[in-house]
Amino acid sequence: MDFNGFIEKTQNSIRDFLGEGVKVQVREVTKNNGIMLHGMVILRDGENVSPTIYLQPFFEEYENGKCFSRIIQEIIGLYEENKVNADLSFDFFLDYEKVRGRVFQKIVNYESNRKMLENLPHIRFFDLAVICYYAYMNDFLGKGSILIETGHLDRWGISQETLFADAGNNTVNKLGTEIMGVDEMIVEMMSDKLEENDLKQFSDAIQNAKREVPMYIMTVQGRYFGAVCMYHDEFLQAFAKKCKRNFFILPSSIHELILIPDSGRERQEELKKMVQEVNEGHVAPEERLSDNVYYFDILQNKILLL
Repeated sequence: MDFNGFIEKTQNSIRDFLGEGVKVQVREVTKNNGIMLHGMVILRDGENVSPTIYLQPFFEEYENGKCFSRIIQEIIGLYEENKVNADLSFDFFLDYEKVRGRVFQKIVNYESNRKMLENLPHIRFFDLAVICYYAYMNDFLGKGSILIETGHLDRWGISQETLFADAGNNTVNKLGTEIMGVDEMIVEMMSDKLEENDLKQFSDAIQNAKREVPMYIMTVQGRYFGAVCMYHDEFLQAFAKKCKRNFFILPSSIHELILIPDSGRERQEELKKMVQEVNEGHVAPEERLSDNVYYFDILQNKILLL
């Protein structure tokens, strides 16, 4: 059974299982970098919002031998666990004054998102583009984001300059930065996976590696869309003042940056190769930012594309 057959069979099976009064729709959803995913939405009568369940991972499990009936049970379980038990109104989104305080900036690859950017207010930034989003926190929906489209500006009656000024101010003053050593993040990630003695040995080994090549993670508070830090000079200037030297900027993903103070031993070609290898082997396609390396020069007080 190919993917299209899997989609059709999954839709029919869920309709049969849940019975009358249920709509099961599958939509193509374009994610960052032009990645196309197929999302299933299950709506009972009276519901106007439902979680989107992406089918590609389930199809991969099916191809790897997982029982189809088990997959159906898991999809229905996801729906039941995350469904919204309320009729929600998004009328607030028609009033910019109700939105203004929660618009922020994020950064994406320009070429990989050229088609999407046709409908989004954006600013070119080297090989990247800065765009804006609304971040919501809702008792029923949880946390999420809505991309700001050109049509939103028309309905709100505001200019692109106003949007980016508000989103930039919120990004800097409400999110701010979080900077930690790569060693700290790795130890944090491993802390619940290792016994105390093993964790100490692991931490000591990481500390020794850090002395050889100090590396830092820069992101925003919450660690979501944090690569936008490279667009804000005040964030980079603060780090330069702290480390007292120029530094390389490696785009780890759309969520964070890796900063490496320039000791004179780093080679641009090696760093770029490292970024490319990490992107290909360890970063989800929809979360990749760039294969390039950037550089903050203290004397010029600006970021450069190497």
